[in-house]
Amino acid sequence: MYNREIEGHSLWAWAAAAISAPAAQFLGSTPWHWALLLGLAAAGIWLCVEAGTVYGRRDWKPVAVLQILFLAFAVSAAAGWSGACWPTARQSWTIPVVLLVLGACAAEQGRRTGARCGAVLFWCLVLLFAVLVAFAVPEVEWRNLRPENRGDGSTAAAVLLLPAAAALLPRKKGRSPWLWGLGLAIIGAGVSLLTAGVLSPAVATNIQGAFFEMIRGISILGVAERFEAVVAAAMTLGWFCLLSLLLTAAGHLGETLHQGWGRPTVWLTALLAAAGQAWAREVSPWFSALGALVFWCLLPLLGRRRAPVEKKNKI
Repeated sequence: MYNREIEGHSLWAWAAAAISAPAAQFLGSTPWHWALLLGLAAAGIWLCVEAGTVYGRRDWKPVAVLQILFLAFAVSAAAGWSGACWPTARQSWTIPVVLLVLGACAAEQGRRTGARCGAVLFWCLVLLFAVLVAFAVPEVEWRNLRPENRGDGSTAAAVLLLPAAAALLPRKKGRSPWLWGLGLAIIGAGVSLLTAGVLSPAVATNIQGAFFEMIRGISILGVAERFEAVVAAAMTLGWFCLLSLLLTAAGHLGETLHQGWGRPTVWLTALLAAAGQAWAREVSPWFSALGALVFWCLLPLLGRRRAPVEKKNKI
């Protein structure tokens, strides 16, 4: 069956892998205290999305249609952002297209397969980024860690909220998403703190892809230049996890509309995302953050279905 139940730990590991690439790509340019505050706010919203999934209406088809349309926009925006993970690529448009196709192929296999794949990639990414942190910490200058109000937090808010789509997928009993959200908030602040400590806040907030630039400045066993390609490949895997997660959520919503519509909805969402990339790049990231809150949390809760009242038979 397309819609199989997911183990809770696999789902949230998938979401953590999905947030790794956008966090590494964008949170390095965000002040660490803003990244922490936005991450804590995102953890609270993840809990609201969980409430919207559990207590909201799952059979209200207009909400499902709106959620699919917003997912198409979110996939389009994420695919457009993914092209920057290879800054030296001559044809940057090929990376989003390839990732869209691969993400759709993964989402077509069903949510359980995607969750297991994402969980495996999660541990691979944890190992790789742990090595990066171990070699970057000695390069930190402690005077650079003072909080400074620089940069824009809109992109950080968007990348912290988009993986909340994982809460839309039914799963087996597992850890609550707010625990994962809290952990991701701390990790996001750590990425920002590490980048600012190595590059300085003034430099980090004025460079796009500050984390990637930081990697160029550290020496990893004398092969730092070759290691940049490995980092870019790891970020590509993270973007793949995010796109497959969003497309799987769209497929699940399509299956709730009508049995058998899951796989066609995945490809339709991918096509809409590919067609709207030029438009999605011009939209403010705040729209992505606000849309995740409205379409994944508020609308299901506002359309909450009341439990039917049982009438007692008169004796």
